[in-house]
Amino acid sequence: MKISARYSFIPILFSFLAVSFVMFTGKHNQANFLGLLVGSTLFYGAPFFILRYMFSVSSAKSKYIHSGYIGATIALTLIASFWLLPRDPSGLPMQWMAYYPLSLVLVLIFLGAALIHDKFIHS
Repeated sequence: MKISARYSFIPILFSFLAVSFVMFTGKHNQANFLGLLVGSTLFYGAPFFILRYMFSVSSAKSKYIHSGYIGATIALTLIASFWLLPRDPSGLPMQWMAYYPLSLVLVLIFLGAALIHDKFIHS
């Protein structure tokens, strides 16, 4: 499960960078840092951690593992772009409403594409 461990660092690193940015530019103090870090890691990492659990209980090929994590990473990138690019002062409701469904859809699309490639194209 080295692949899963490596992909789990993506939301952890993103959370650390996002919380560090908020700490330097916002009105939070250092006492809030750990709480914000844990909360954002759990929020952004949930699809990655669920995939890690699912892949650990199944004997999936590394091709499927990579494609599932690529879908989750693209979902994280798309949702983060709503926060980073056009600054959203409204409390980030787009992230709260769209991240998990988007992640689920993209993971299923990428896993389905890998399965189709395995069964029909690469057979």
